[in-house]
Parts: sequence; C-alpha cells; structure tokens
Amino acid sequence: MIQRPQRIYLVFFLLLFMGTAALIAFLLGTAYVEKQHQAEVNARNVVAVLEARLEAALRRTQANLEELAQRTPLSALSLAARPQYAAAMQQQLALPARHFPEIIGLRLIDAEGNVLYASDHLLPQANVRDRSYFIALSQHPQQRLFFSEVTTGRINHSLQLYMAVPIRTPQGAFAGIAMAPLDIGYFQQLFDAVDLGPHGVITFRRSDDGRLVLRHPARPGTVNQTLHNNPMHQRVEAGAQQGMIRFYAAIDHIERVYAFKRVGDFPFYVAAGIASNDFLAQWYATLLGTVVVSLLSLLLLAWLLQRLRRSEERQRHASGELQASEDRFRQLFNSVGEGICGMDEQGRYLFSNPAARQLLGHADEATLRVADLPGLIHAQQADGRPLPAANCLIRQALQQGRSVHEADDVFTRADGSLLAVRYDAYPLLKDGQNVGTVLLFQDIGERKRQQQQIAFLAHHDALTGLPNRILAEDRFCQQASLAQRHAEQLAMLFLDLDGFKTINDSLGHDVGDEMLQAVAQRLQSLLREQDTACRLGGDEFLLLLPGLCGMGGLEGLTSLIGRILHGLEQPFMLHNHQLSTSASIGVALYPADGEDFTTLMKKADTAMYHAKDAGRNTYRLFDERMNVEAQQVLRLRSHFMAALEAGQFVLHYQPQVSLEDGRMLGVEALVRWQDGERLIAPAEFIPMAESSGLIVPLGQWVLREACRQAALWQPLLDHPLSVAVNISAVQFKRGNLEQTVAEALAHSGLPPQLLELELTETTLLHQTEGVQHTLSRLSELGVRLAIDDFGTGYSSLAYLKRLSVNKLKIDQSFIRHLAEDADDGNIVCAIIEMARKLQLQTLAEGVESQQIAELLRQMGCEQAQGYHFARPQTAARLHATLLAQRQAPAA
Repeated sequence: MIQRPQRIYLVFFLLLFMGTAALIAFLLGTAYVEKQHQAEVNARNVVAVLEARLEAALRRTQANLEELAQRTPLSALSLAARPQYAAAMQQQLALPARHFPEIIGLRLIDAEGNVLYASDHLLPQANVRDRSYFIALSQHPQQRLFFSEVTTGRINHSLQLYMAVPIRTPQGAFAGIAMAPLDIGYFQQLFDAVDLGPHGVITFRRSDDGRLVLRHPARPGTVNQTLHNNPMHQRVEAGAQQGMIRFYAAIDHIERVYAFKRVGDFPFYVAAGIASNDFLAQWYATLLGTVVVSLLSLLLLAWLLQRLRRSEERQRHASGELQASEDRFRQLFNSVGEGICGMDEQGRYLFSNPAARQLLGHADEATLRVADLPGLIHAQQADGRPLPAANCLIRQALQQGRSVHEADDVFTRADGSLLAVRYDAYPLLKDGQNVGTVLLFQDIGERKRQQQQIAFLAHHDALTGLPNRILAEDRFCQQASLAQRHAEQLAMLFLDLDGFKTINDSLGHDVGDEMLQAVAQRLQSLLREQDTACRLGGDEFLLLLPGLCGMGGLEGLTSLIGRILHGLEQPFMLHNHQLSTSASIGVALYPADGEDFTTLMKKADTAMYHAKDAGRNTYRLFDERMNVEAQQVLRLRSHFMAALEAGQFVLHYQPQVSLEDGRMLGVEALVRWQDGERLIAPAEFIPMAESSGLIVPLGQWVLREACRQAALWQPLLDHPLSVAVNISAVQFKRGNLEQTVAEALAHSGLPPQLLELELTETTLLHQTEGVQHTLSRLSELGVRLAIDDFGTGYSSLAYLKRLSVNKLKIDQSFIRHLAEDADDGNIVCAIIEMARKLQLQTLAEGVESQQIAELLRQMGCEQAQGYHFARPQTAARLHATLLAQRQAPAA
C-alpha cells in the first residue's frame, strides 16, 4: 500500500508534470501566433510596395497612351500616309518610350489592325486584327482602356501584356488604337528581387476573371490560367480591396499566409504568400526540442522538483509580461485607422476616435475640448507659417455648411509638429439640420515619402545615388543653353573603369557594388560643385563639366582630368578588401564636337575606347580621325560575311621543325584576307571579328580548311604532319567548338592526334566550368592542346594541372634577344625545365637565326618555328616544298 507521503509525492509529481506540459503548450501556442503575425506583416508590407510600383507603372503608361491618342493626327492613321509620317512618328513615339523601362515601346494601329508606327521600328510589318484588345476596342465604343492576355509580341517576340486605348474621330467613330506592350520581363525582375523564403510566392492576376499575369517563382503553363474555387480570388470578386488569408494552394498544395491588394483602379491585384513551413520552421524545431526535453524530464523530474518550482515561477512572470505585451499590441492594433473628429457650428469640439487622438498626439479628449478646434489642429501651413483663418477650408465648411476635400495638407499635433494628412469635411446633420462638421483624416506621410523615393529613383541610379542618364541629359540641356548664351564651352567625359570585370568576377557582385559606390563618392569629391557625375550602367560614368573657359580652357580641363585619374588610382578600402583601379576617359566638347547630348556621348564613348587602346588609365580628346577609324571598322564588318562566303579568306602555313634533326613536324595555320589585290593582315580584322562574334563562322572555316589540307599532305611524308589552329576565347563562349572540331575531323579524315588547338593564357584565365568541360571532351577525342604565347599573360599553373595540355609555345618576346639578355635566357630555361618535369613539349616562337636555334637546342627545347626556318606560305607553295623533299632522296 502506497504510503501517504508517497501518494502526495506522486500526486504532486503528476500535477507538476501536467502543469509544466500545459505551460509549454501555452508558450508554443503564443510563439505560433507571433510567427504567423510576423509573416502576415511581412506579406502585407511586400504587397504594399509592389502595388505602389505596379500602380505607378500602369498609371503613367495609361497617361502616355491617352495623351498619344489625343495628339495623333487622324490623317496619319493609314498605310497610304505612313511613308509621309513614319520618321516623325517614330521619333515622337521613341522620346517618351525610352524613359519608361516597364514598356517595350509605343505602337499606333489603324482601324484595319495594321501596326503603322512603333517607337523601336521604323516601318513595322504586323497586323493585330485577331488580338483581343483590337477586337474589344473596335467593337465596343464605350471601352476606354483594355488590357490583353499575356502573349508573345509579333514585333519583339517577347512575353508582353498589351495596354491599349482607342483613337476615335470627333464623331466618335473608331479610328485606331494607341498601344503599349508592357514588358513582362521587367516586372519579373521586380518580383525576383523580393525574398519571401524558399517556398514564398508572388502572383499578379486579373481581378475580373483571375487570370495569371505573372508568378514568382515562374511555373510553366500557368500564365493566363484562370482560378477555380480560390478563396483569395473569391474575396477579390466580392469587392475586397485588400486583405489577409491563409489556405492551401491548389497548384502546389503548400499552405501559405497570403496578403493581397488591388492595384489602384486597374483590373489587377497582387498577392504575396509566405509558406507556413518557412515561417514556422524555427517553431517546429522548438517543438521537437521541447518534446525531446519533456521526455527526458520525466526521468529527471524527481531530482528537479525544487528547480522546476523556481522555473515555474519565472515562467509565470514571463507569461505575465507576454500577456501585458499582447494587451499593448492589441490596443495599438485596435487604434489603427482613420481619424474622426466632430465639431459644432462654432468649431467647438464634440467627439473624436482613438485614431484621431493618436495621430494628433493627444493623450485624451481633455486637451481637445477647446472652443476653436480648427484653430488648434489646422493653424499652420506646410512651411510652418501661420495659416490665415480665411484660408482654412475647415472653417469654410463650418460657415457655409458644405463639404470640402483636400488631398495634401498639414495638421498641427499636440507637440507642435506637423502631420501630413488627407482630409474630408462633411456637414454634420441632426434631424435634417446642419449642426456642425465631421472631419475625417488620415496620415499620408509614408505615402509621400514613397512617392518622393519613386521620383528620386526615376532620375537617379539606385546603387550609387548619382543622376542617371535621364537626369544627366536634362542637366546637359540646361548647361548647353547657358553655354550658348555666354559663349562658353561644356566638356562631356565618358569614364569607364579599367579591370572592373575582374573584380566583379573574382570577388563577387557584392564587392563590385561596393566598389562602384566608392568610385561614385570619390568622383563627387574630385569634381566642382557645378559639375555633374552620373552613372550610365555597369562601370560606365558620364561627367558634365560646364564653364570650360572659366577653368582655363583645355589646360584647366586636362588638369582636372589628371586629378580625376590620380584620385581614382588611390586604393579603395572596402570591407575586408583593399582594391585599386584606374579609368579610361573619352572627352567631347560642346559645341565643337556636337550640339546634342546623344552625339556628344557617342563621340566621348569613341574617344574613351581610344584611351583604352592607348594603354588605359589615360584620356583622349575626340577628333574626326577617330570617326574615320570607326568607319573603317564598320566597312570591314559589313564586308566580312560576304568575303567569307566568296572565299576571300586564305590560310598560310608556317612550318614547325624539330631542333634535334630539323624535320618538319607540323605547321601552324594562319588566316589572311585576300581583298582583291590587297592582303589584309589578321591584326586589322581579328579584333573586329572577335568583338562582333564573327570570329565564330571564321573559326569554323579555318578548322575545316586546315584539317582538309593537312589530310592531303599526310601521304607526302614518311612521318605524321600535325596542323595547329588558334582558337579564340569568343569561340568558347558563342560557338559549339566541340561539334565544330568533330565535324572538321570527320569530313577531312584527319586523325585527331594530328590536330593541335592553340589557346591563349587569357582564354584559360577566364575559363568557366563550360570551358573546362569542352577542353576535357576535346582531349578525350584525341585532339592535342597547346598554350600559345606562354609566359606573357597572367600565367596560372593551375590550368596545367586541371587540363590535359600537351605543349607550351614560348613567346617570341623571350626568344628575340635570347643571345644577349641573360634574364630572357633564365626565363626560357625555367619554362623548358618546368615543361620537361610536367612531361610537356616545348616550342619556341620567332626563331630568326641559327645561333638562337642552337641555344634553344642546348637548353632542351624540342621544336621551333620562325623566319630562320620558313616564313608563312600558301598551301600550294608548301605542297611543292613537301613534294620536293619527298623526291630528293629518290634523286
């Protein structure tokens, strides 16, 4: 029989355990509620920001379309009139279109559905009679604005949402459509910038039929799908402007807390959902830990009774504080709303709600019970000056017994500070008689700050805070006008950072962004107060320097540019990094080099590239010779593909010989352009071909032709003859190099081991995972790999380990003075010794004397090429040489 103390102990044990379990359950429940509330707040904030951005974008697009529809001459809306109006209309459309990134362009469509004018095409060829917006606007005269479904554009071939307004004659007849394709990709980037957790979702839908416009993350096949039995859409259909809801999504069966809000007056709403599993992940971990601890506590509870008793007291105290906190929060939450005050005909206080007292900063009604309430709360203007009684709209409402409305004004709070408000005053009626006025007001301070932020971002770079191109162009126009009136000059500097891509790629975009911000601050500190620095994008900046004559003309300008270059050379101290950079600057002068913003910027850009070519960290003033050079490059580019198709490119071959016995072991294929009687060297067209991507088709032809010719030469020798082909880094990025090599070998019949691909160190330095994979696959095919100009780039021995390199080609800069320069000799010996230990072949380039050849042979170099052995020669001449060598022994 259990003794009484033991029974008491057991009962106390059980009661204590049950009490502890109940307390833990209560705390977990409270934490659960807090987690859910925080998720609701986060979702609501995201929706508010996105709704503001979307509403602003749709509103200004609608305004532009309506203005375009009003000012478009009806005489221009026909195919017959298009040649007359095309240039002017495109310019008129392009001017507003380039200022709004959310639209792809602006379109004007005639009554037959023909797209007559587009901001981004001079003579668009498209008909939209079958588009939903054309059908709706042409058949329903009362329709003033129409949004289409998401579809692919017929001009730009990207996903678009068409926003269209009708153009009508003075008699109301349908004359055409002004339309703007909204860029779905722009809004996708906007959504992608928001992080709602691993399973968070943002949707942008039609409020009328629930069709999906955009989803983050994107889900194939869901665009334009309507909703069925969706609780959130049912609330939108019922008229809800915004709200919160929690449910399981039918599309992925994930429970989320959703906040939704209609986008202004437009037929859309935006919703943001945070998955329950995401915001409750920590709570679940806490729950699991609690269960485990509770089970272990059963075994240790007897020993911990005294300690648990004290713990229970602490928990009670914490629970009381938590309850008090919840009470304060509930009071604060209940007080959120629109302020309401009532006053009689003399302006004496009648009543107010808690929201009004909170907004006005009054603790209770006692301080509001005054004989002149308008004089208490509406006595100052926005600039702090006193408001004359005659100008007080609230007094006018009291005196005249009418309604007044003000969208932007200020009230005076109890502490004297000003509160930005929107208010409405209505007559207060009792038994049909006007007995005073009821005042409704709300705080618009946050909305005004958001509008100011949006206005700032429209004209400034979001990363650096510098003016963007739009604002820079506006300031240029102002400064150019002043310069013209005062016979002054204006300098435009196009500045590009040197080596910024290396910083971005090696240290990451976060460090790159910090670097750009530091450069922006450094530039502002180096410029005068009247100068303007703007960021065009990436690592490009534009500087406007007015008053050139006042600073001493070109001498003063060059001095300022020198300070800028020197200032940017100084190290930048970033988080955990000390970085250095430099800049290349191109300069164009107003009005000498041009009188409009675009022309000057284009010329400054051209001058900047000449500064790059001059070695970087310098500047160049624009002159017309730069234009001539640019036109020559354009001429080469325009004739390049025609020359390739016409067979104007030829290959010359330079033999590669063995230093041991003088045998010809291989040849290097070198491309030339035979333009009529003129033989164009590679240095004139290869850089242009690489920058334009035309190096890819040229490289394909070189590979095919070199392999074909090498296969024809094999029977002429008693040993294999390899052919080496240079590969550009662009071919890795834009061409299917592996397939091109395989096809060239297959068509020619050349054994893979006789094809050698020469790669520069620069190509290997910037290698990506894709480049490594391609090189590995080529090596598996049997193709040999050689590193060209070894020792001149940013040599990294890591690629010698990772890649199956077969040969190192020692650059001729080390070979040319080998006999006189001891340092060159030491470098060459080191390269040869390293290659020998790594079991790599070595080949010396640029050997021009027997003395150099003999020194290389003594150092252990295996192969060489250069004018001492043979100059590059045509295939026919080399073929004749091989025939002569074959017949020589027989003779």
